[in-house]
Amino acid sequence: MLTEKQQHALDVITDFTSRYGKSPTIEELKNLLHQKSKRGVTQYLEVLEKKWFLTRWEWYRSIRLGNSIGIQTTMNIPILGYANAGTPLAVAEANDYGTLPISKSIISGNWENHFVLRVSGTSMNQQTVNGKTIDNGSYVLIEKTQVSLNESDAFLFEVDGGATLKRYKKNANQVYLIPNSSEEHHTPIILSEYDNVRASGKVIDVFSF
Repeated sequence: MLTEKQQHALDVITDFTSRYGKSPTIEELKNLLHQKSKRGVTQYLEVLEKKWFLTRWEWYRSIRLGNSIGIQTTMNIPILGYANAGTPLAVAEANDYGTLPISKSIISGNWENHFVLRVSGTSMNQQTVNGKTIDNGSYVLIEKTQVSLNESDAFLFEVDGGATLKRYKKNANQVYLIPNSSEEHHTPIILSEYDNVRASGKVIDVFSF
């Protein structure tokens, strides 16, 4: 079992290795982990090596990820709170709901551009993402850098400080946040282009368990 700081150090090493195809140097880790000395980095590496999360050799960039159950395969993505599939709900502060370990094969690009929200409501229960529907109680993976809007995908919108999952449509000066539901009582949110609304990311996956 790792402490929060040890897990963060492992996540930083894993992300660097995944992004650049090579392990970080001690100096690079000192900067990434905001350590005052290289000794602080070495202490992290010694613990992670002792617990079989990595191995090291004497040569340059010699850190190799792995543990007793195989190569490190997941990234801890923060759960920021709830998004309503109905009327907007306030988004909780980061890390209040912990993290969700998600396979690196699901996360494309920089893991720091992703977060998870719990779905509350049924206004998007016919919207499919990777063959899975956005049901009440499911978790959605949001990539916050994907804000190029279209009319077919589900996006996270912030409206007056609240968060809602909807499809998007614009007609002249009107903006419509449209549900995709089996329940007829869900209706679009109708806004003008001057209202306080912005896309905070695109739903790229759904998890139900």
